[in-house]
Amino acid sequence: MTPRPDIPLLDALRAADPAAAIALDTAEATAAVRRARPHRPPRRRRVFWAAALAALVVVGVPVGAVATGFAARTGWFGSPNPGDDRGSFFSTESDDTEWLDLGADDLPDVVASLYPEWLPLAPGVTREALTARVVDALAHDDALAQETLVRRTFESEAYRDWIGAWIAAHDAGDAAARARATEVLGEAAGWPAMVATDGGGVTDTMHAFARRVATGDAEAAQALAQIENAPGWDGVDRSALGAEIYDEAREAQR
Repeated sequence: MTPRPDIPLLDALRAADPAAAIALDTAEATAAVRRARPHRPPRRRRVFWAAALAALVVVGVPVGAVATGFAARTGWFGSPNPGDDRGSFFSTESDDTEWLDLGADDLPDVVASLYPEWLPLAPGVTREALTARVVDALAHDDALAQETLVRRTFESEAYRDWIGAWIAAHDAGDAAARARATEVLGEAAGWPAMVATDGGGVTDTMHAFARRVATGDAEAAQALAQIENAPGWDGVDRSALGAEIYDEAREAQR
């Protein structure tokens, strides 16, 4: 949480504020913000690709962190938000990163500022192209998410790219490229945001797929591409194989 100014200063500011007597609940605040925003076409909504991320997103803007539509940085850190007027809301107790307004005009700039410099990029993928995809995946009117979700989305998109890179290298018979993709897929389960947001079993399953792929198992790579909607999936349903590998991961943890 951010430190609070001392109470006498807050009282003085409120006394000088002509709007201090006005109280808005969440719905009223959100409606007022919508009316103040310049008109723009609605953004395409996307379902977040992993259920493990659901707890990082607040749909509906809580009081105390009212989204303006103009600035992505809300100044609200961690959880819980003492100004929230709802009975409950999704958040993370251990994540003290800043909440971002996913509908703000400057979201692309904020996302770009959070780019993980260490992240390995698959062949042919540029930093700019990856960042643009992350912005597209996250942009959502009337929703908040912590910075951790941005970092996780960078990692997730890069992971999908490397699945596609493995498949492409396998199909082309490029042993060196396949070895590099195998190496990255084996490391991805240890990437920081992947670990931080693992609600249980996600990284274990990534490890299980990585073990299969390391043996040259192209069917497992295709099953993973299907699950992650990654480049290179051939369109064949391998849900049964994916479930088998998932069960494998669960058994390995018992």
